[in-house]
Amino acid sequence: MRLVHPVAAASLALLLSACAVPSRPAAQAVHDFGVLDAVAAPAGIPALRSIEVQPAPWLASSAMGYRLLQAQPTRRQVYAESRWAAPPAQLVELALRRALGPGQGGCRLRIELDEFAQLFEAGGDSRGVVEARASLLPSRGERVVASRAFSISRPAPAADAAGGVAALQAATRDLGRELAGWLSGLNQGAAGQGALPKPVAPCAD
Repeated sequence: MRLVHPVAAASLALLLSACAVPSRPAAQAVHDFGVLDAVAAPAGIPALRSIEVQPAPWLASSAMGYRLLQAQPTRRQVYAESRWAAPPAQLVELALRRALGPGQGGCRLRIELDEFAQLFEAGGDSRGVVEARASLLPSRGERVVASRAFSISRPAPAADAAGGVAALQAATRDLGRELAGWLSGLNQGAAGQGALPKPVAPCAD
């Protein structure tokens, strides 16, 4: 019988034990929209009682999604080493609450979030895309007072996860601005009819 040298045996044991221990996965970078400053509600929009953002099923997790439009445009992919601090709908809802200032008004604003991803074009350029459908409802019931679809695209400063975060942050900020403009137009149109005071006209029961 051939004997194994003690030193060699010990080295082999250490090697096998190292192979048996699974390696730790790389820590994920967690992103949000940064510090959001409280702002006053834009003048001219109807007072909002609440803002609710409902995600499409594919946006229900905190995964950070992207698409390669040239190679696989129908495939949703996610960054392995980066994720959102919360599902995108929650981040968008918080940003819109700060931008539009919900309080004790009569209107409910419901946002259906259909897309929230970084899209890569040929050559490596990418952009953040936010697509949503907004519905304005009265304080009670499901009667839709007005609705509108929004599609916002903003260029990413870099072709990586951090670039996608910056682009989607900018697109979400612009979504708030476009929503404010839309709501203001609705309020002015209702006030012009002279039926009800301006702040509550669009969402009267």
